[in-house]
Amino acid sequence: MNNYETFYLLHHKQKPLIIGNAWNVKSAQLIEQNGYDAIGTSSGAISNSLGYEDGEKIPFSELLYIIQRIKASTNIPLSVDMERGYTDNLTELVENIQKLIDIGVAGINLEDAQGEEIYLKKLNSIKDHLERNNQKLFINARTDGFLQKVDSPLETTIKRAKLYQDAGADGLFVTGVSDASIIKEIADATSLCLNVVGTPKLSSIKTLSECGVRRISMAVFPYKATYNELDKMLKSVMTQQSFEPLFQ
Repeated sequence: MNNYETFYLLHHKQKPLIIGNAWNVKSAQLIEQNGYDAIGTSSGAISNSLGYEDGEKIPFSELLYIIQRIKASTNIPLSVDMERGYTDNLTELVENIQKLIDIGVAGINLEDAQGEEIYLKKLNSIKDHLERNNQKLFINARTDGFLQKVDSPLETTIKRAKLYQDAGADGLFVTGVSDASIIKEIADATSLCLNVVGTPKLSSIKTLSECGVRRISMAVFPYKATYNELDKMLKSVMTQQSFEPLFQ
């Protein structure tokens, strides 16, 4: 069984797939060592760790290097946060996708912040490339209607779910929603594997599972929590004028 097949099946088990989001090799290794079945990257965490703002400000070549190192240093399926594909040129887009496949990446997130028309062109180009080359990649269609506060976000999300499923997406990643009743309504309206992020307002895996969620990710939260702790430790060294906090 290859990485794609393993990753696909992880979305169809009785319990939701819990993905740990990494930004470098060490964070990815810790995710694997602690029993997670798959790793996802966080574009925001990787960008910030290298001094870039989120939103495709990091050159794809630098992102690719991080992905290569993570994949070479871990053994479980890896899904990459591709934001909007790091290009609007469809030829360059499929070249980027092929580079990920060549590394051994099992899946991607691809977001629709530019709107449905451009998104479908990108999704169709990727699917056409995969079919022509007899390749597989789990495409998690990220839809940002709630995050962008569009009119009628629930109706927009359900409409996009149908469009993206017809275009060949494997999963639906809905951002910006923490209301369990809305999440359940979305899950009931689509046969795509629904992915949401655990949030402070909705952190229970059990509750999300009961809503019909099949994949739960952590986004940039592990990165932020890690560096919040580092910040506290460094402040303590200066405040106490002692290195003791380093060894606690």
